[in-house]
Amino acid sequence: MKRFLAIIMAALAFAACDPSEKKIENEFNAENIIDTKWEGTLKNVEGSAVKNTANVTLTFDSASAGKFTQKRSGAPTKESFDFTYSVSGKKITFDCPEISGTWEVSNYTDQVMILTILPSKSSVMTLGII
Repeated sequence: MKRFLAIIMAALAFAACDPSEKKIENEFNAENIIDTKWEGTLKNVEGSAVKNTANVTLTFDSASAGKFTQKRSGAPTKESFDFTYSVSGKKITFDCPEISGTWEVSNYTDQVMILTILPSKSSVMTLGII
Protein backbone atom coordinates (compact mmCIF):
# COMPACT_ATOMS: atom_id res chain seq x y z
CA MET A 1 0.00 0.00 0.00
CA LYS A 2 2.85 2.40 0.84
CA ARG A 3 4.40 1.68 -2.52
CA PHE A 4 1.10 2.42 -4.28
CA LEU A 5 0.76 5.76 -2.43
CA ALA A 6 4.35 6.68 -3.28
CA ILE A 7 3.68 6.03 -6.98
CA ILE A 8 0.50 8.15 -6.89
CA MET A 9 2.29 11.01 -5.08
CA ALA A 10 5.13 10.92 -7.61
CA ALA A 11 2.66 10.97 -10.51
CA LEU A 12 0.82 13.95 -9.00
CA ALA A 13 4.08 15.84 -8.46
CA PHE A 14 5.15 15.15 -12.04
CA ALA A 15 1.75 16.22 -13.40
CA ALA A 16 1.96 19.51 -11.46
CA CYS A 17 5.13 20.40 -13.40
CA ASP A 18 3.62 20.84 -16.83
CA PRO A 19 6.53 21.17 -19.31
CA SER A 20 4.25 22.75 -21.90
CA GLU A 21 3.96 25.90 -19.76
CA LYS A 22 7.68 26.64 -20.17
CA LYS A 23 7.57 25.79 -23.86
CA ILE A 24 4.80 28.33 -24.48
CA GLU A 25 6.95 31.13 -23.02
CA ASN A 26 9.76 30.28 -25.45
CA GLU A 27 7.62 30.15 -28.56
CA PHE A 28 7.50 33.33 -30.59
CA ASN A 29 4.09 34.90 -31.04
CA ALA A 30 2.73 38.43 -31.16
CA GLU A 31 1.38 38.35 -27.60
CA ASN A 32 4.78 37.50 -26.12
CA ILE A 33 6.44 40.71 -27.34
CA ILE A 34 3.80 43.26 -26.35
CA ASP A 35 5.10 45.57 -23.59
CA THR A 36 8.67 44.29 -23.92
CA LYS A 37 11.97 46.08 -24.49
CA TRP A 38 14.95 44.49 -26.27
CA GLU A 39 18.52 45.69 -26.59
CA GLY A 40 21.38 44.44 -28.73
CA THR A 41 23.14 44.87 -32.04
CA LEU A 42 22.16 45.36 -35.65
CA LYS A 43 24.72 44.15 -38.19
CA ASN A 44 24.49 44.89 -41.89
CA VAL A 45 26.47 42.40 -43.94
CA GLU A 46 27.69 42.75 -47.51
CA GLY A 47 29.03 39.49 -48.91
CA SER A 48 30.95 37.97 -46.02
CA ALA A 49 32.02 41.28 -44.46
CA VAL A 50 30.17 43.32 -41.83
CA LYS A 51 29.34 46.63 -43.52
CA ASN A 52 28.26 48.46 -40.35
CA THR A 53 26.93 47.86 -36.86
CA ALA A 54 24.71 49.70 -34.43
CA ASN A 55 23.64 49.31 -30.83
CA VAL A 56 19.85 49.16 -30.94
CA THR A 57 16.82 49.11 -28.69
CA LEU A 58 13.38 47.87 -29.78
CA THR A 59 10.40 48.65 -27.58
CA PHE A 60 7.09 46.98 -28.42
CA ASP A 61 4.60 49.34 -26.77
CA SER A 62 1.45 47.71 -28.10
CA ALA A 63 0.27 45.00 -30.49
CA SER A 64 1.12 47.21 -33.47
CA ALA A 65 3.47 50.05 -32.48
CA GLY A 66 6.76 50.72 -30.78
CA LYS A 67 10.04 52.62 -30.79
CA PHE A 68 13.41 51.87 -32.41
CA THR A 69 16.60 53.54 -31.18
CA GLN A 70 20.04 53.07 -32.65
CA LYS A 71 23.55 54.36 -32.19
CA ARG A 72 25.68 53.48 -35.17
CA SER A 73 29.35 52.70 -34.67
CA GLY A 74 31.26 55.97 -34.93
CA ALA A 75 28.13 58.14 -34.80
CA PRO A 76 28.07 60.89 -32.16
CA THR A 77 24.38 60.56 -31.23
CA LYS A 78 21.49 58.13 -31.06
CA GLU A 79 18.60 58.18 -33.52
CA SER A 80 15.04 57.30 -32.48
CA PHE A 81 12.10 56.33 -34.66
CA ASP A 82 8.52 55.34 -33.95
CA PHE A 83 7.41 52.25 -35.84
CA THR A 84 4.38 50.18 -36.61
CA TYR A 85 4.62 46.44 -37.05
CA SER A 86 2.63 43.33 -37.75
CA VAL A 87 3.34 39.70 -36.94
CA SER A 88 2.57 36.70 -39.13
CA GLY A 89 3.87 33.39 -37.83
CA LYS A 90 7.59 33.86 -37.19
CA LYS A 91 7.84 37.03 -39.25
CA ILE A 92 7.68 40.66 -38.13
CA THR A 93 7.10 43.37 -40.72
CA PHE A 94 8.27 46.82 -39.59
CA ASP A 95 7.31 50.19 -41.02
CA CYS A 96 10.26 52.25 -39.80
CA PRO A 97 12.89 54.22 -41.74
CA GLU A 98 15.88 52.19 -40.54
CA ILE A 99 14.43 48.66 -40.28
CA SER A 100 11.53 48.64 -42.76
CA GLY A 101 10.75 45.27 -44.22
CA THR A 102 10.00 41.74 -43.14
CA TRP A 103 12.26 40.11 -40.57
CA GLU A 104 12.28 36.42 -39.73
CA VAL A 105 12.53 35.43 -36.07
CA SER A 106 15.29 32.84 -36.43
CA ASN A 107 15.70 32.29 -32.68
CA TYR A 108 13.43 33.23 -29.78
CA THR A 109 13.28 32.56 -26.06
CA ASP A 110 11.84 34.70 -23.31
CA GLN A 111 15.35 36.24 -22.99
CA VAL A 112 16.82 36.30 -26.54
CA MET A 113 15.49 37.14 -29.99
CA ILE A 114 17.41 37.01 -33.28
CA LEU A 115 15.86 38.66 -36.34
CA THR A 116 17.08 38.33 -39.93
CA ILE A 117 15.88 40.59 -42.76
CA LEU A 118 14.21 38.79 -45.64
CA PRO A 119 14.81 37.90 -48.40
CA SER A 120 18.47 39.01 -48.54
CA LYS A 121 19.42 38.03 -44.98
CA SER A 122 21.92 40.89 -45.16
CA SER A 123 20.93 42.35 -41.77
CA VAL A 124 20.74 40.60 -38.42
CA MET A 125 19.51 41.93 -35.06
CA THR A 126 20.64 40.01 -31.99
CA LEU A 127 18.60 41.16 -29.00
CA GLY A 128 18.27 40.44 -25.31
CA ILE A 129 15.32 41.42 -23.16
CA ILE A 130 15.84 44.27 -20.71
